[in-house]
Amino acid sequence: MLKKLVAAALNFRIYLIIGALILSGYGLITAHKLPIDVFPDMNRPNVTILSEVHGYAPEEIEKLVTFHIESAMNGAPGVVRVRSISSVGLSMVMVEFDWGLDVYKCRQIVQERLQMAQEKLPESITPTLAPASSVTGEIIRIALTSDGKVTPVELRSFADWEIRPRLLTVQGVAQVFTIGGEAREYQILVDSAAMARYSVSINDLEETLRGATLNTPGGFIFREGTELLIRNIGRPEQIAEIKDLVIKTGGHGSVRLNDIADIVEGKKIPRGTAGLNEQDAVIINVLKQPEANTLVLTQKLDEEIQAIKKSLPKGMTLNDQVYRQARFIEVAVHNVIEAVRDGSILVIIIILVFLMNLRMSFIILTSIPLSVISTLIVFSWFGLSVNTMTLGGIAVAVGELVDSAIVGAENIYRRLRENSSRPPEEQKPLFNLLSDATAEVFGGIVLGTLIALLVVFPLFALPGIVGKIFSPIGIAYLVSNFTSMLVSITVTPVLCSYFLKGRLPEYGRDGFVVRGLKRMIEPVVLSSVRFPLVVLLVGGLLAGWALWKATRVGLDLLPEFNEGSVFVIVMSPPGTDLATSSRLAKATAVAMQSVPEIAESVTGHRSGRSEGDEHAHAISQSDVETEIVTPEGKKPRTLDEIQDDVRAAIGRVPGAITELSQPISHLISHLIGGARSEVIVKIYGPDLDVLQQIGNRFHETIRTVRGVVDDYVEQQMLIPQIRIVPNYLELSRYGLHKGDVLKALEIVLQGEVLSQVQSGERYFDLTLRGGDSLRETEESISNYLLTTPSGSQIPLKAVADIVEDVGPNVINHENARRRLYVLCNVSGRDLGSTVEEITSKLSQEKLPEGYSWVMGGQYEQLLESGRVMTLLFLITLLLMFAVLAAEFRSMPLAVIIMLNIPQAVIGAVIALIVTRTSLNMGAVVGFVALSGIAARNGILLISHWVTLIGEEGHPFSAETLLLGCKERLTPVLMTALTTTLGLIPLVLAKGQTGKEILYPVAVVIFGGLISSTLLDFTVTPAAARLYGRKGILRLAGKEEA
Repeated sequence: MLKKLVAAALNFRIYLIIGALILSGYGLITAHKLPIDVFPDMNRPNVTILSEVHGYAPEEIEKLVTFHIESAMNGAPGVVRVRSISSVGLSMVMVEFDWGLDVYKCRQIVQERLQMAQEKLPESITPTLAPASSVTGEIIRIALTSDGKVTPVELRSFADWEIRPRLLTVQGVAQVFTIGGEAREYQILVDSAAMARYSVSINDLEETLRGATLNTPGGFIFREGTELLIRNIGRPEQIAEIKDLVIKTGGHGSVRLNDIADIVEGKKIPRGTAGLNEQDAVIINVLKQPEANTLVLTQKLDEEIQAIKKSLPKGMTLNDQVYRQARFIEVAVHNVIEAVRDGSILVIIIILVFLMNLRMSFIILTSIPLSVISTLIVFSWFGLSVNTMTLGGIAVAVGELVDSAIVGAENIYRRLRENSSRPPEEQKPLFNLLSDATAEVFGGIVLGTLIALLVVFPLFALPGIVGKIFSPIGIAYLVSNFTSMLVSITVTPVLCSYFLKGRLPEYGRDGFVVRGLKRMIEPVVLSSVRFPLVVLLVGGLLAGWALWKATRVGLDLLPEFNEGSVFVIVMSPPGTDLATSSRLAKATAVAMQSVPEIAESVTGHRSGRSEGDEHAHAISQSDVETEIVTPEGKKPRTLDEIQDDVRAAIGRVPGAITELSQPISHLISHLIGGARSEVIVKIYGPDLDVLQQIGNRFHETIRTVRGVVDDYVEQQMLIPQIRIVPNYLELSRYGLHKGDVLKALEIVLQGEVLSQVQSGERYFDLTLRGGDSLRETEESISNYLLTTPSGSQIPLKAVADIVEDVGPNVINHENARRRLYVLCNVSGRDLGSTVEEITSKLSQEKLPEGYSWVMGGQYEQLLESGRVMTLLFLITLLLMFAVLAAEFRSMPLAVIIMLNIPQAVIGAVIALIVTRTSLNMGAVVGFVALSGIAARNGILLISHWVTLIGEEGHPFSAETLLLGCKERLTPVLMTALTTTLGLIPLVLAKGQTGKEILYPVAVVIFGGLISSTLLDFTVTPAAARLYGRKGILRLAGKEEA
């Protein structure tokens, strides 16, 4: 079958070459059309339900809104976790679905369940779904500032009505949020004394105004065959239109609106503010749709932003460099492409040095472009993007892409030299020789490739976000290696038929490098086969030491990313007003600029939240973000060094709790554990006060652990409130209804939107509420006058108790239970040992009945991924053993081949220790790939010993084992060196943007291949001498009697 395949390739070789060229052209065209992103798709189906409940306290929101929505979502098909936040004026319920489900189907499920909950919610509350966006959806952030002559109201209005609508029209944009400035509204500020004088109640006023400021339909009339639509216009286009509106007629005559209220253009009560450096600004955040191409979308947005800049009113400036995810993507992808390029160059150099033959080198190197192009075509077919992980799979495999071609071409070259040294009448025809030479190594090529690919399959079963990150590496690695194998048995023989004709070097004559290496290994191999027990014992001890040491290098989930930016969360005590939070954010931004790498950067900051934004913050929380730029002429510093300086700088800002992260990193942490920190201690229980006490106690314990930074207790505590509790007895004495009083208080204190005032294409809320003086003090509220049915006026304090109290600022739930987080990050120490120490200390704490805690965050994902990977890797090793035993018809030979794996572990562990790299999931992936690569060399040696004994008549002896090692030295060393040297651009790239996850993968494979290759010429022949005789002779057809 194989010979027929090779023969067909040779007989139709011109068509094969043309086909390869067409494939290359198609692949290059396809590559330019592939979407580019920094990470693969990490979007877990997640639907956020937002309910704006203006002015309500968290206690009411939890009971009236959040509880009913949570109850409806729990048990829905595919739901794995329901979390919620009930804060002042907002209920936010986050529904997480299982991986792999269609996000739009999930949204449909949520919408259907919401219909069930709607009837239980207060009439005025309508939950909405946050727009579907990517986990890394915030792709650009811009800032609108003024020169001081433009008012904050004008600034915000321009952002809301000019910039936001234009950005929303760009295809691929999911949502645009604005925060900062002052939102305009028209206000009817009632004068309670005037209302009392004219005997007008606030409820009557609200009813009259609502009816008079709305448009209503009037049906149709028909005139001479024409239908005319009737519109009843009540909505005002100018605020002056409603000033003379008659509210009441009676003894005082006609009471007009301007008799009892001031009608003014005002501003909404802000729940968020923003700034750029020390200047106030309106920050505009753009979120992309889940499948949008970030770079293409950013380019479209840039075009629209440039057009907007041309139409900016005088005094406004638009800064589009506050945050751009495209910068990170471009740098990251460029760095990985450089690694692929540089690795390929090193592979070319090592092939030229070993072979000293340009024709052979060209034949072998064609497998790299053909394999890479074929991989990109597969990406296109399956809708994969070009990102650091898919490119990383190619970068890791780039040295292996020539392995099969090396083995095939080297054997063809050797057989051609043998053939040319024979008399003409004994020489084989070229095509027959090429088929035979390819067939000789076909089994080893296919088996080696199969083993290398077999060990990659556990990557596709990794759970959660870890699987989403690493599975594209596996796809790229698998496809490129499989393609290189096909190239080696089709294209390689065809190219040999064209380029290896004519005079060849004398048979048996190697290049000077190979001759020198063969002389070096001869005494090593002979010593190994003479003292095999000693060799195996030493190898076993080294492998045992490596496995023991591997458990002590430290555990992490993922390496730290280097996004080239800094993201700081600033938390002030709950209850802090927005102005104070904004001042703290500005102070933090200024403090950060003392760090040289941030001094010249644009620093944006936001406090509180924007309406409709699912990343809703309390007004006591801010975030500050800036880009890292190395000053000209200065040596670049590591991210850890810069972050240490930033922590020191912001630590000097009084009154703030800060947490340091990076924009995408904190979103990934949030996706993994529900919060932005690496380590999360989740405490569950019914009473908020007890939860806070436990949390404070846990925090004091956690902060004593070495390596803990950015530690804090979730800001869930009591804030001051004023409670107004109507007295039923007093209400009945004056003939007042409780509902009427509560509605009146809601209107005058909170305000109620009656309608909108149209102003050209813009419209602004028309709000009825009391004047600012009414809310100045508790006493002013107490003296608010209520109108009784008899027309008399009484102060509020006569019918209600008004007391100052406290209540929770926020109530958090997870799976219908109240919970509190204690959070921290880890610096200068591995995640695993840090969490183990935290767990050990917290386990000594005793909790009241009904309270519990669990460890969450990245450590939870690390344990789950570790368990799955360990189980699957053991299964893979068993499958590898079964395949080898079946192929070689010998269990001892299968064991001998797999001895390369523990020998590879030795070098891998040493590499981790030397580079101070923890055992993270990237390193684990490296170990998995390494096991398959390391087994190849053993397969090559044993296959060649079988050929020497079975086809060339050599006996099973030390000399034959040495001969096999020497003849396989070139392909073994070349495949090992091409793979290791191809990884050097990644091994030397610690901390570089885009290579963070690939670095530990490369370090493990690099170190492991060095040790396995060196020990392969000692352990494998020693084991073969002791335990391989019977199996090798059976395969060679020379079984002993």
